[in-house]
Amino acid sequence: MGLLKNLLPSLLQSSRSRSRKKSGSGARSVSSYIPFSRWLGPSISVLGIVGAVFLVITGRVDLASLDRLTTSEAASTATDGMPVQPITLKQLGERSPMTIRLASFNIQMFGDKKSSTRMRDGVDVMATLAQIVSQFDLVAIQEVRGGNSVPVERLVQLINTSGARYTATVSPPIGRTSQTECYAFVWDETRIEMVRDSGYVVQDTADRMHREPMVASFRALAVPRAGHDPFSFTLINAHTDPDEVTAMATSNEINVLDDVFVRVRQYEYDRLGEEDCILLGDLNVDADNLQELAMIPNVFSIAGNTPTNTRRTKTYDHILIDGQMTREYTGRFGVIDLQSDLGLSETQALLVSDHMPLWAEFSAYEIPQTPAVAARPEAVPMMR
Repeated sequence: MGLLKNLLPSLLQSSRSRSRKKSGSGARSVSSYIPFSRWLGPSISVLGIVGAVFLVITGRVDLASLDRLTTSEAASTATDGMPVQPITLKQLGERSPMTIRLASFNIQMFGDKKSSTRMRDGVDVMATLAQIVSQFDLVAIQEVRGGNSVPVERLVQLINTSGARYTATVSPPIGRTSQTECYAFVWDETRIEMVRDSGYVVQDTADRMHREPMVASFRALAVPRAGHDPFSFTLINAHTDPDEVTAMATSNEINVLDDVFVRVRQYEYDRLGEEDCILLGDLNVDADNLQELAMIPNVFSIAGNTPTNTRRTKTYDHILIDGQMTREYTGRFGVIDLQSDLGLSETQALLVSDHMPLWAEFSAYEIPQTPAVAARPEAVPMMR
C-alpha cells in the first residue's frame, strides 16, 4: 500500500533533474545553501532505523543552520480578492477533473483504540473518518499515535472497501517525549501521485521543534491537455506544540516554521525546480499570531481565522501558500463541520476529533507566473 516504505529513498537512484516549472532557470527568486543532511526522527522499529540511516546518507533539509537566515522584505499578505466565507460540505459538490482538493486534518489521538472503534454513542467513528477523507484528493493527517502506521492502514482499507483507490505514506514516530506522533499523507491514487523518494522529516539537530515537520511532493494526475502541465507541489505537514507557540515561549515554534517554509522551498527548487510549497497542519495559533510566518512576502493563511476546532470557538489549523507563486489556488476553501455537515451532536463529533478538517481547492494544471512575478526577487525572502 505504500506506507512507511515510501519514505525510504533508493540509494541507487541517480540525482534527479527537471525543467524549471514556471520561471525558468534564468529567473530564480531564491538564493541559499541547503546542507545535504536528512533525518527521519526517532524510530522504534528495525525498518525505521534502516530508513533513518538511508535518509542521513542521502540528504535533506537541516534546521541547524537556519539561525543564520535573514529576510530582506517586510510582510505581505496577498489576500486581495480571496473569499472570506468558507464553503460548506453541501456547497462543495462532486470532485472535478479540472481541480484537486487538499485538506489538513488533526485526528485527535489517532491510535489503535480510535482506529478500532466503530459504533460508540451512536456514531461510527472510523466510518465517519473514512467519509471525511474520501471527500478529498489528498489529506495531511496529524497526531497519529502508537508508533506505527496501523491506524492509517485501517483507515485506507476502510475507504477502499467502497471501491476507491487510496494509499498513504506515514512518518516514523517523532517527538521529545514518550508520547510521540506520526504524520501521514493519504491520497486518491487515481487523481494524485507522490513524487518518488520525496518524503522526509526535516532535520532538527538544534531541537528547535518538538515535532519536526514531514515533507513530501506530489503531482496531480490530470487529464492530458495540450500546453498544460499537471500541477505539482510540495507539502509541509506540521503540528506545533501548543506550549511552544505562546507569547511567553522561549523559542516560538511558529518562528521556526517560517525558516522551514523558505528552506524547504529552496531545497525543492534546487532539486526539482519545484516552486509551489504549501504548509498545512495544526499550528495551534490563529491567523493573527502567525508571527514570522506572516512576514514571508506573499504568504498567507487561506482560511484566515475561520474556526477549525470542533466546538467552533478557535482557529488552530491552517493552509499557507505564497499567493504569487502558487496561482493554482482557486479561492475555494472550507471546513467540514462535524456537527452541521455530518449531523453529529457535539459529544459525537468530539469522539471523531477535536479538530475539523480544513481544505482548499487548486487547479489540477500548472498556471504559469507572469514574467514580472517570475523575475521579481522580492517574491520570497532572500537568505544569506
